[in-house]
Amino acid sequence: MHVLVFEDERVERLGVLTTARPACDLTLGATTLHDALTSFGTVERVLRPHLARYLSSLAGRRAALWGGACDSPPELPESTHGAVALVVNARVIPSRENLARLRSLADAGRRTVVSHTGGVSAAVLHHTPAGDGVDDAILREIRAAGSNSAQALEAHGLPQADLSLDLLTEPHHAIEAHEQALAGSLAIKLDSGRFREVRRGLFVADGTSVADEVVVRHGPVVVGAGAEIGPFVCLDGPLWIGPRSRVNPHAWLRAGTAIGADCRVGGEIEATVMEAFSNKAHDGFLGHSHVGSWVNLAAGTVTSNLKATYGTVRLHEHRSDGSRATTDTGRQFFGALVGDLVKTAINASIPCGARIGLAATVQGMVADVVPAFTNEILGGRSTAEQTATVLERTMARRGLELLAADRELLATLAG
Repeated sequence: MHVLVFEDERVERLGVLTTARPACDLTLGATTLHDALTSFGTVERVLRPHLARYLSSLAGRRAALWGGACDSPPELPESTHGAVALVVNARVIPSRENLARLRSLADAGRRTVVSHTGGVSAAVLHHTPAGDGVDDAILREIRAAGSNSAQALEAHGLPQADLSLDLLTEPHHAIEAHEQALAGSLAIKLDSGRFREVRRGLFVADGTSVADEVVVRHGPVVVGAGAEIGPFVCLDGPLWIGPRSRVNPHAWLRAGTAIGADCRVGGEIEATVMEAFSNKAHDGFLGHSHVGSWVNLAAGTVTSNLKATYGTVRLHEHRSDGSRATTDTGRQFFGALVGDLVKTAINASIPCGARIGLAATVQGMVADVVPAFTNEILGGRSTAEQTATVLERTMARRGLELLAADRELLATLAG
């Protein structure tokens, strides 16, 4: 089966989380939608122009900056229904329930579309061997439409499926979506048979190193291949620790946390996603937050995740005319949304509901909204070339090479 995952025009509302990564490569639970869909077949992304150019330029020479694999050439095997193509909105949350619904659609093999208010969540199309069928034309139209893919699908009046899928609609929804998806994501991993229980509640893949002094208070704690957990670490499930990540001694990883691949973590982390290649190696608290890739949270960095009033956290948007819009998240516990490539100075204090943009460098009392490429240490704004220089040094520490494609992406995002 061929799977085509597309970004619609509403992906821009997800803000700092998806500036430099596809929405389908956002970790929710213990996986991304892209990675979850690879169990269905070959996955092809239809992305915003700057990300499509980036993956094309990267040409599979290395994993993308966000840690995800590049697309493989489409393969369209025949099935009992002909060759089925599953089309999925990139904002679909990769929960166990959503994936089961998508699987039922694909297995049924009937031409259909799943709609939501204001758009399309998914569709099933047929592909002919000669590539000249009606649905082949729709697939070509979707690829050409980019962010208008949903409209391209709607225009063809496909039969409606009696089904609903949960989608991300606002950036702060990522925290709740992660919390709701994590247990199911871990169950899928355990069902794969790739993890063995080495002590009550602790499941590890091959090549994992766990110190004898590690305490698992309750599970499941699931640990990817090649990860290392030092002595006197406390682990509370549900918890995911990605491949090759390192948990430093005396850390406390609390329930609801997902640590991506190749991360370095220490201190206290609660109910938080850390995307691949990020560091929080020292003491400090990180709670109810989503942290992008190639982020470094320096020693003593703390997030607030609970207001002194114990009220719900509100997000503020500063408009160009000087006014301010406010959104009540409805959440009592809510830390920060931290974009990719962000750096903090030592002892940085991040308030509830903060949104820190791509490649920003912050210090001291951090503002609730930090624009991309802000550099508070230099008192101005980092250039794309300065950001690339830091990233090149950081990647070298992981044995990776900065490529021209990465520089081009940063130059585009820096404007």
